[in-house]
Amino acid sequence: MGRAALKIVLITAFAFIVHAGGLNAAAAVAVVGGGEVSEQDISDWQAAQGCYGEDAITSRKAGFMRMYEAAILDEVLTHNALRPVTREEYAKEVARIDTETRAPDILACIKKYFGEGTARYERVFIRPILTQRYIHEFVKTDPKVQARAYGLRDAALKDIAENKTFKEIGLERGIAYSTAAYAIEEDTAAPAAPEPWKRWSPFEGAFITENLKYLKPGEVKAAPIEDPASIKLVRLLSVTGKKYYFESLTVTKLSTEDYLKSVAKLPVKITDKELRDWVAPIKGNPLLAPAEIAPEAEGEVKK
Repeated sequence: MGRAALKIVLITAFAFIVHAGGLNAAAAVAVVGGGEVSEQDISDWQAAQGCYGEDAITSRKAGFMRMYEAAILDEVLTHNALRPVTREEYAKEVARIDTETRAPDILACIKKYFGEGTARYERVFIRPILTQRYIHEFVKTDPKVQARAYGLRDAALKDIAENKTFKEIGLERGIAYSTAAYAIEEDTAAPAAPEPWKRWSPFEGAFITENLKYLKPGEVKAAPIEDPASIKLVRLLSVTGKKYYFESLTVTKLSTEDYLKSVAKLPVKITDKELRDWVAPIKGNPLLAPAEIAPEAEGEVKK
């Protein structure tokens, strides 16, 4: 047996011991608001990751981080966003993965470990997927979260209806103003620009088709162009051959990262000293922003 195979066997064997309750599986290594991360959560995650093969990251710290992130986002979705993940959404995601997986052998390995029922499988394998997906979806479109951006959008539309210029609106409202020229297709006769970002991209043609093609010079696209990061208002200035010249007002939306920084702090107690000392100084993970880790106190942290 090779080292990689032995590693997977050992991880799975240890996880089965914890899964069976042999190492105090229910013990919480972290309490996150009203939720928790247990020893079993971590060992289950390690066992599932082991199914991905010898290059899979299966460390205890990695397992804790994945479960910790999911616990934080679950609390934020439930109590701040008031948008908890439902049983129907769990079932739908389980069915989607069953149908769309490109690695049936790996999925079979994971499901074999979890055995009958889906509660542990959903908690450890599905919850991290759904909590990240739904926090991004919530922030992207929630009217309260995006109140500032939507307010600027509506104010700019009112200004446009009053025949103010885009440049005036940008200066008065603090909205980014810019001009650009896109081509419907590549000019193969022209020399290629040395800088990659100046070369023609199919995005230009798609943008023209979706937003500019049916406008007359001087006309504003009635519907704002919205994506997860911004809201854009565009006016066609002129068309020369295959080139479309236009101006834009771009309102930046609140990002998921900034939203997570803005929510009320979530009380966290990590009762495992090694994990606490490792995760407490981490600053670069935006998913951890809501967490406020309690100071180490006598009796709270394992020695």
